[in-house]
Amino acid sequence: MEYLVAGLLLATALTALNLLLTVAAMRRWRAHAAAPPDGGHQGHDHDHDPGRSGGGPELGIAPGDPMPAFTATDAGGATVTADGLAGRPALIAFLSLECPGCDDSVPGFAEHARRVRDDGGLVLATVVGVDAAGSDLAARLAGIADHVVPEFLDAPLGAAFGVRLYPGFVHYGPDGVATAAGLGLDELDAALRPAMP
Repeated sequence: MEYLVAGLLLATALTALNLLLTVAAMRRWRAHAAAPPDGGHQGHDHDHDPGRSGGGPELGIAPGDPMPAFTATDAGGATVTADGLAGRPALIAFLSLECPGCDDSVPGFAEHARRVRDDGGLVLATVVGVDAAGSDLAARLAGIADHVVPEFLDAPLGAAFGVRLYPGFVHYGPDGVATAAGLGLDELDAALRPAMP
């Protein structure tokens, strides 16, 4: 009987250790996936250069790319589609709960959002995470964006746009073509400055 108890305790301890290692590995993987390349430096002038490093743009979207077709449901239950954003400027933010830079980018995003809305445009923000809908980040964005779309870790809306890293921002013109895109707000600042008052 003593051997049975010892075996059960050993099996329990090994299972707990396995769980801890799995959680640690997942956190490290998410942090690595959410971190921009080049040691975390954001806002390179070449973030949108598809020829760099043999891959596509770091965000997955580049100026000149058309808006993909999509359908999503925002936190209030409203349906958001590409057709619903068509015909006017649109600003879209791709944010994650696992990304420290995402929370820090909210004030700058709010300023861009105000300008896009003043220009007759719409603002959409996605928040990726296990509890995205109930997060503080989603609550802060509710007063900034016309639509806040909470997404689970598979991020179907982000996948439709080809987003690979966070925080990502893209501005579309009324024709549905991206005019600015990048990690962080630097690309938007540079591209939209002449058009802004």
